[in-house]
Order: sequence, then structure tokens, then C-alpha cells
Amino acid sequence: MTTTRRDVLRLTGALLAGTAGVGAVTASAGCQFRSGDRDDPEAGGHKAAPAEALVVELSDGKLAVVDAASGRILVPPAPAVVSGDGRRLVRVERPDGGTRLTSHRLPDGAAVAAGTLTGALAVRATSPDGALVALANDTGPGHSPYRPGPRERTTIVVADGAGQRRRLELPGNLEPEAFDATGSALFVLDYLPPTAPDRYRVRVVDLASGQVETLLTRVKAAVPEGAEEEMRGEGRQAVYDRQRNRLFTLYTHQPDHVHTRDRIAAATDPNGAGAREDAPHVHAFVHTLDLNERWAFCVDLPAPFGERAAVGHTIALSRDGSRLYVADTGSGALATIDPEGLIVMDSVRFDELARTSGSNEAVPAAATFDGAGMLLVGAGREVVGMAVTAGGGTDPRWSTPAEVRGLAGPPDGTRLYVGQPDAVLRVDAGTGSVRQRIDVPGLVALRQVIAPT
Repeated sequence: MTTTRRDVLRLTGALLAGTAGVGAVTASAGCQFRSGDRDDPEAGGHKAAPAEALVVELSDGKLAVVDAASGRILVPPAPAVVSGDGRRLVRVERPDGGTRLTSHRLPDGAAVAAGTLTGALAVRATSPDGALVALANDTGPGHSPYRPGPRERTTIVVADGAGQRRRLELPGNLEPEAFDATGSALFVLDYLPPTAPDRYRVRVVDLASGQVETLLTRVKAAVPEGAEEEMRGEGRQAVYDRQRNRLFTLYTHQPDHVHTRDRIAAATDPNGAGAREDAPHVHAFVHTLDLNERWAFCVDLPAPFGERAAVGHTIALSRDGSRLYVADTGSGALATIDPEGLIVMDSVRFDELARTSGSNEAVPAAATFDGAGMLLVGAGREVVGMAVTAGGGTDPRWSTPAEVRGLAGPPDGTRLYVGQPDAVLRVDAGTGSVRQRIDVPGLVALRQVIAPT
């Protein structure tokens, strides 16, 4: 899952008033259906199960789920997160001062669990299967997991389908990020200083004891006191590796950043020369969080990664999980990473895409794969395909009607959807020809496509 971490996730007044304002669909044959709760006329008077569901991000960070075939709203807009396996969306509402938590099955959007928790809470993370949910107290408008407001203490609530399982009151400014594989621990972003945060470190909370602990290194040793990485990243995106149960997060623009391995080297070198001299010159890296073994490791990216606008960077995991790719559309750089060995295998150049936006402002980048294993990268009004596997064919390049706001498709890659302002297009991956338009007023980004099992 690509979550601009995650950076992860961000309604117009019509949407807040209800769902009827979203989703007229125009198919290539000219048939039109309207959104809402009316029955699909081709479903014999009954609502048809969605062929595919589109998870879209709207203004104010709200997510909604739209039926790709009919444009019908399956899950109305609300602050929400999607599980790592793509089979649950968990959303929150705020009735009477409490927090209403509802879990929806995907792709059909059916509510499968709901309950009310005490206090004003924001949903932050789920376990990979969506069975567990982590929430934290909300500090007000504008608060997000990556731009938190000041607070000296944090309330973290872990819930499941039966309701609240654990409520912790912890010192510091913490934001839940992911559960470990056992569901007994929660990785959090620990912001420093708590009342005026300008950097953060990743730590883990033991849910039984409530203790906040350091992570392990890749060799499964405890990180020494004072050797934890403190990050100041911009423009974050993340992908979840189901095969290895790892979270890969792209960070760019890291002023005065030194990795844990270099801090440890400096601390153990009697001459104080253990830290690599080139570490301050690394402007981007991929942070690897192993959810099975609770260790973290950073893969440095070579120049020019991180030297241009953060939003022009994007990350994608190949469909078979064998390669991880990072693209910088502003400079036209593509890095290939071995997600097992955690090394950069190659770095090549392609024609940059940011210049196609028609302005000097940075434009967001997106990436996905088609059914043949072609890596598709989009920014501005252009999408370029790159044959990253042997025998992958020629590299297509095509234009979109408006600015790209996300690229996604089902796991088999048989269809490609492109986010646009106020719409999602289903297109031919080789030519960009529009096959279908789904109107989504207020769309900020297309996040995921969920296919039936």
C-alpha cells in the first residue's frame, strides 16, 4: 500500500452534507449512472457487489470508498485508515464528544464492526488484517501524524471488534504508526521536543506494560542510549511489504541527520571518528521497519535524490515483491533497491516529469505497476512507463487531461486508474486512452484500488 505514510493520508461542503454529490460515471459506451443509494439498474433491483473499489483522499485528510463500476459511494468520507492487506477501512466520527469507530469490509464497504470510545480520538493505524486499531488523542484542527500539535502527554487507545482493549496515558508527544506482527506492541513516532516538535524518532510501545522502548538494530541488538535516529523528513510516502511484513518509508531532506548505525559507530570508536563522513550529505533514504523482529534500517539513496522538492519523489514495490523502486520526477532519477538485502542495486536516469506541470511549482508524483510489470511514474500531466524487468517491452509515455493525482490498479494489473482533480479515470496503460470517468468532487488523491478476492 502506498500511503504517503504513509505523508501519507489528507470534502467539500457537498460531501460533508452527504454522499449524493460524488460519483457520476461515464463509460466509454456513453452509459451514465448516478451515485447515492439507488439500486444499480443492471442489478435486478438489488445493489450489485462492486467489481473494484477506489479508496480516494478528499480535502481535510478524509477518505471515501467509491465503486469503480457505478460511481456509488460505498463508504462516506471521514478520517480513516486502510489495513495493510487492503481488506478493511476503519473510520471515525465524533458524536456527543466521544469517538464512533466503524470497520468496513472492502471492497463492498459493508460495516462489520462498530462502537463508541471515550474522548476525542483520531484513528492512526491498524494491524495488517485490520483486526486491531490504534488511536491517539487529537490536539485540534490541522493536527496530523506528521505535523502534530504540542502536547506533553498522549492518550493511546487500542481497540478491536469488541471495543477498547487497552488505554494508555504516556508521557511525550507520540503518534501510532504500525503494529508489530504479534499485535502485542505498537510502533510510534516520538516527537521532540513534545511541546514544540521539530523532529522525531521511531520507538515501540509494549502494550501489556505500557513501556516505551527503543528499537533493535538489524543485527537484533538493542540501540544504545543516545544512538537513536532523530529525523526531520519531508514529503513522506510508504509501502507495506506483505511478503516480509516490513514497512518501507521514503524520507527526503534530512538536515543534520545521522543514522543509528553511524551514531553507534561514533559512540564505540575511541577516537570519535566512527560516523561516516558522507552521512550529512545524504538527502534521502528509505527507512525499513521490520514488523516481525522490531528492527529498523535505513537505505541511503544517492544524489540527486532529496535535492529537489519532496513531493516529486515516489516509491513503489514490484508486484512480486522482489524490487523496490524510488523515483525523483524532478531530476529524472530512478533507484532500484533489493528489499531483502536492503542495498541500492542501480540508479538510472529518465526524462524528468516535473517540467510538464506548466509552472515552477513542485508537483506530486505517483507510481504503480501494470500487468506486464511495467513501472509507471506520473507527475504533472505526464505518465512514463519504464521496463524494469527483462523483456518488458518499450517504454510508453502519454499525457493526462489534468494533473496526475495518484496511479493505482488491482493486484493483477489488468486495469489502471489515474487520479485527477475531481475525478478518477480508467485508462489504457500503454496509451493513456480514457476508457471510463468516475466523477469524485473534491478529490485530492487516488490512494488504492481494492479488488474482490
